[in-house]
Amino acid sequence: MIFCRLLYILILFFFSYGVAFAAPVQPVERKDSLPQQNASLYAMGPQPLTLEQCGQCHPSHYSDLKRAGGRHQFDCRECHTVFHAYSPLKDNYAAIMPQCATCHIQVHGEKHLGCQSCHQNPHAAQQGPPVGAVENYCSDCHNKQATQLATLPSHHTEMSCSNCHHTQHGNVPSCNECHQPHYSTQTFTSCATCHDVHQPLAISLNKNTDLRTCDSCHHGVFVKWQGTPSKHGQLTCAECHTQHKQIPQCNDCHTSSLSHSAKLLEKYPRCLDCHLDVHDLPVKKN
Repeated sequence: MIFCRLLYILILFFFSYGVAFAAPVQPVERKDSLPQQNASLYAMGPQPLTLEQCGQCHPSHYSDLKRAGGRHQFDCRECHTVFHAYSPLKDNYAAIMPQCATCHIQVHGEKHLGCQSCHQNPHAAQQGPPVGAVENYCSDCHNKQATQLATLPSHHTEMSCSNCHHTQHGNVPSCNECHQPHYSTQTFTSCATCHDVHQPLAISLNKNTDLRTCDSCHHGVFVKWQGTPSKHGQLTCAECHTQHKQIPQCNDCHTSSLSHSAKLLEKYPRCLDCHLDVHDLPVKKN
């Protein structure tokens, strides 16, 4: 029994101190002469570090802040109130690192509290997380877009978010990555004037819509309208067709009772019985 206890004590002693005993002693290289004392070196108090000096030791963090720091581009010490205090022996890294919650509220609600699972580099705040890190959680923050996709289904509804936003979070792709333009010189930015990207079939028109867009699908009508001498030739397509595929009524603009007698309207109740084609109305010739 006594032997077992002695053996147990020896084992504990070995694992506690044996490594220190076993570690090889490093030879110490002695200097031939000691440096001369110079008290004037310490006559002035230490000056605060400049940001450039921070960057001399932390070049990658400095470069990230310069490239994509966004609203994190301020003095390092605003976050790092304790620095140059890390000690592996104390294992105090987590204790001295700044916490996101010091400045940021729960921006993404209670579902997503692990900021650095997406925002992996706090020194590059404008650099979005990789798409794969957030692909399954898009609707948690982008509920409006998710609702639009579900409310008016289109080919866009059948795609995952990463099919379009394929590089990083916040990436806005160009429509012409997948779609052909309506006309050769059409720019990507003009697409969104008619199409909401999450409801592309809900097409809205305005008076400034480039008429070449209409021409690409309605060429026959467009050519006829271009050649008409009637007043309709002075209007743009969207002034009558305020919604895509909408067929307006003549009395939206015209009051027939002011220009035609009741007897004539009774005989010809439909405007186009006489006016034939709204895109090329017959006109009086002198």
